[in-house]
Amino acid sequence: MHEKSPALEFATEIAVTIAEPLVIGEIGGGIREIIPIIGGTMRGPLLNGEVLPGGADWCLTRPDGVSEVWARYTLRTDDGVLISIINAGTCRANAHGDFEGQTAPQFEVADGPYAFLREARFVGKLLTDAGGTLARVTLYRVPTL
Repeated sequence: MHEKSPALEFATEIAVTIAEPLVIGEIGGGIREIIPIIGGTMRGPLLNGEVLPGGADWCLTRPDGVSEVWARYTLRTDDGVLISIINAGTCRANAHGDFEGQTAPQFEVADGPYAFLREARFVGKLLTDAGGTLARVTLYRVPTL
């Protein structure tokens, strides 16, 4: 007999503003781009604040059309706490030219009100616009089993 699986808990939506990619080119196994992160916001029941400029996504687009994303950037909560996030995952272009995918974020944060981020597990849904200026990552906390 299987128990009902617990539902994911909506944590926050991060809207990341991105700049024109820096195309490294074919590196063996795919095309490497570095996509600068220049700002953004986060809004949700667990995290609210801003995305600070200075991060980037080191994206590798494989020959099969799947892009491996590895983004590292800094968040500042509305109450002034700095949080480093590494958001890794995969995505693929949909019929509209937007990129859709999933991520598994990890957080680095000091002791305090957000220390729970270090031990909790999260999954993310990634959607970028076809124009390439905004990426939205909707994060959900995975409940403890």
